Amino acid sequence: METDSATQPERPAIVQLDHVGRVFTMGEVKVEVLRDFCLDIYEGEFLAVVGPSGSGKSTILNLVGGLDQPTSGQILFRGEDLTSATNRRLTSYRRDHVGFVFQFYNLAPNLTARENVLTATEIVRDPADVDEVLEMVGLTERADHFPAQLSGGEQQRVAIARAVAKNPSLLLCDEPTGALDYATGIKALRLLVDVNRRMGTTIVLITHNSAIAETANRVVHLRSGQISEMVVNEHPIAPEEVTW
Repeated sequence: METDSATQPERPAIVQLDHVGRVFTMGEVKVEVLRDFCLDIYEGEFLAVVGPSGSGKSTILNLVGGLDQPTSGQILFRGEDLTSATNRRLTSYRRDHVGFVFQFYNLAPNLTARENVLTATEIVRDPADVDEVLEMVGLTERADHFPAQLSGGEQQRVAIARAVAKNPSLLLCDEPTGALDYATGIKALRLLVDVNRRMGTTIVLITHNSAIAETANRVVHLRSGQISEMVVNEHPIAPEEVTW
C-alpha cells in the first residue's frame, strides 16, 4: 500500500464531510467523538475506515447514512446540504440512496431469503432485479429458505443482497465480516468488492481489521475522532489474498 495523502481519485465527491464535529452528552459529561473532521468520499470508490473501538468509525457511518446529525460542520451529498435537512428529507435520502450492511444480519425470520430481499425493493423507485442480485450473491438455490435454514455466511449474503437490491448510490458496511469465520468472511468481502466493481456502487466499510482494508481503494485510519493517516492503494489486493 502506498501512503500519499495528496493523491485523490479523479472523480467527483459523492459525500463531503466539512469540518464536522459530533459531541454526545451523557448526563453532565460531554464526549467529543469527532473533532473538525474533513473527508471527501468519491463516486464509485471502495473506502475503508479503520480504527480501534471508540475512534469514531460508527459515528461517521451514521452521519454519512443520515441516521445522525453533526453537532457542527456540514455534510453534503452530491452538493446538497444534509446538515439542515428535515427528518422527512433524511428519510428520503436513506430510502433512495443508501444501503446498509451490518455485522448482524437483521433478517425477518418469517420471510424467505427472496422475500427478505424483496422488502427492500418495494420502497425504492429504481430497484435492481431481485433474481439477478440473488444470483450475484450465489443464493439462487437457497432463495426459498428461511433464515433459520441458512448458515451465518448465507444470512450475511442475504443481508448484502437486500442492501444491493435497493440499487443504492452508497453502500455502508459496519463490520460486515465481524460475526463470520475467516473463510466465510473472505466470501462476504469478495461480494462487496464485486458489487463495487460490477455495479459501480460507492462502498464505505468500517472495520478494526487493517488486513481487510487492503482490498479498498483508499484507507482512512482514525484515532480519537480524527484522521491519523490516509492511504491510497493503487493496486488493492484480492479478498482471497487477505490473511488475519
